[in-house]
Amino acid sequence: MLAVFAQAVTPIVLLAGLGIFLTKKTPYLDSPHLGALVSNVGLPALLLHSVLTMQMDLSGMAKIVLATLTVLVSVALVSAVLLRLLRLPTRFYLPPLVNPNTGNLGIPVAFALFGEQGLAVAVVVSSVVQVSHFTLGVGFMSGQYHPAQLLKNGPVVALLMGALLLLLPWSMPTPVMNSLGMLSAITLPIMLMLLGKSLANLSFTDKDVLGRALGLGLLRPLMGAGIAALIVPWFGFSTIQEATIIALQGMSVAVISYMLATKFEGPKDEIALMILISLPVSLIVAGTVWWLY
Repeated sequence: MLAVFAQAVTPIVLLAGLGIFLTKKTPYLDSPHLGALVSNVGLPALLLHSVLTMQMDLSGMAKIVLATLTVLVSVALVSAVLLRLLRLPTRFYLPPLVNPNTGNLGIPVAFALFGEQGLAVAVVVSSVVQVSHFTLGVGFMSGQYHPAQLLKNGPVVALLMGALLLLLPWSMPTPVMNSLGMLSAITLPIMLMLLGKSLANLSFTDKDVLGRALGLGLLRPLMGAGIAALIVPWFGFSTIQEATIIALQGMSVAVISYMLATKFEGPKDEIALMILISLPVSLIVAGTVWWLY
């Protein structure tokens, strides 16, 4: 079991490590447009290709969306109570605790551990979490929110397109599907290298926040997976679908939370620590879910 898990996770670690190395030694990942390319082209293509090749029906997609929303809302409620007890402001600490890194970490992990079926589930879950980033995340950290921002989000648009295509009585032409497949093939490696780039660029100087960051960093993946394990089985998913959703909810603090905290002058150093602490824990959580299922 451990050998199989290590074999699945090793490419993730190696590609993220390559991203760190390239960031430190070369300018290859310095383009400010590379992340936008993945978010607005690669990830939507991955979503459409995975959902359509799996022939997921609209009701199946809707059930995954509903389950993900239920877990996120539950995590938000529990986190709000905990933060109130700890006397920490929800403005900057709630989004990192609620929104896991289901994108450049969760999608590759789901594919490595649960195959194509897990990948299809992961891209739908990731799209829902993307919406949460641009509603809960931006809304809380900025103090305001504009719904039009969602219309500029590639994965959200792709999710709507996927739902529409599932309603139609015809399939996508083979050349189009092949093109989506080629874009999907390059998306996962780039996402992992960009994750490495983000980790390489994290910086923090205040050592006094270490204890709090340690506690919150450990809490995020454990709480997310724990609450998901209580809720997701009630939706009647297949074994792989259920395991994938639970594992994704156990992912680390999202790098985008660090970016938003930097933009809106929040505790970015503390959130950086939370990312580094929660990352290995999330891999352990994912491995545990994979082993149990």
